[in-house]
Amino acid sequence: MLDVKNINVFYGGIHAIKDVNINLKEKHIVSIIGANGAGKSTLLKAIMTLVPIKSGEIYFLNKRIDKLSTQDIVRAGISLVPEGRMLFTHLTVRDNLLLGSYSYYRKISKTELYKKLDRVYELFPILKERKKQISGTMSGGQQQMLAIGRALMTDPSLLLLDEPSMGLAPLVVREIFKVIKYLNEEGMSIIMVEQNARAALKLSHYSFVLEVGEVVGWGDSSHMINDEKIKRAYLGG
Repeated sequence: MLDVKNINVFYGGIHAIKDVNINLKEKHIVSIIGANGAGKSTLLKAIMTLVPIKSGEIYFLNKRIDKLSTQDIVRAGISLVPEGRMLFTHLTVRDNLLLGSYSYYRKISKTELYKKLDRVYELFPILKERKKQISGTMSGGQQQMLAIGRALMTDPSLLLLDEPSMGLAPLVVREIFKVIKYLNEEGMSIIMVEQNARAALKLSHYSFVLEVGEVVGWGDSSHMINDEKIKRAYLGG
């Protein structure tokens, strides 16, 4: 479904992503694990063309996308839940969700739009309860749910998640991971950057390990979670 081929990304003189290759099969979850500064978030931004790639190619559904604008990539079916959520904090929950439909809201009926809203509310009932609340006044967990809900309003077939559990209480993390699993079971493909390597490996089908901008390991998540090197480096054992 997604094929990242030998991409290189620079921040000034810093070589942040070095000849990275990753791929994703349809209806799978892929996790990207690694230490802080490994280039995980940069990789997701490169897929969305939020940062330019110096060389290499990226294909989505057999179409090259690394020359497209970010909005065209969203229209093609990829959506990013960024690290830090990046909500419109002065707007209500409902308005944040409606802005997620910006790329197509003039092309569909209000009935169809409200169906998309209702789907998000079914996944995260607290958002329906708080739909008139200013998003900046919500808890971190609720804001993360809203960020995921806003991304789902773009109607993606591939969802990119950047650190979905960061800074959240364990109970909230379990709830969010439960929704991620459900979305995948419903047919959505997912790439997840996650500092909680154990949780990421348990949830995903396949994983890649990034170190200082390079892919240094990959394989079935069920095997990697029992790999002694992975355990020592990322799982605290």
